[in-house]
Amino acid sequence: MDGGHPAGGSETLGQLVDEYGEFIAADLLEVYGFDLRDLFRTDVSPRWVLALIKNLPLGSRFFAERRGGQQFRGWDESRYAMVAVVNAVRALQYTYVAAHSKTKPPPPEPFPIPDKTIRKKQAGPGSFAFIAAAKLAVAKKAKAD
Repeated sequence: MDGGHPAGGSETLGQLVDEYGEFIAADLLEVYGFDLRDLFRTDVSPRWVLALIKNLPLGSRFFAERRGGQQFRGWDESRYAMVAVVNAVRALQYTYVAAHSKTKPPPPEPFPIPDKTIRKKQAGPGSFAFIAAAKLAVAKKAKAD
């Protein structure tokens, strides 16, 4: 997306589709009304699709999967802020009760948030990225000849 890649984003898009294709396709259709299959039917550039993907909401399927799994789906900035407020209210309630009780109550449990684990997959022969790169190389060779 920086303008320096001669493939115009095809390889990067291919790798993303290999790893997160089902999530990207659903998000693009839901958020932008764009069918990922139109990339092959129209003159839409891979760079444009990458720009759409990059600007998906933080709580989207794609970003959830990229952050560690679908347990992150819907967890955007506002949800994290809401959890922080809930935890702060619980802490204030605990402080008030503890200050006005003869015995110390158990501390409140923080509101659960998704675990942060990241998984990575490798794209190999037969993958979308591999096939796209091969087709691009053939097209470059034909253009050079």
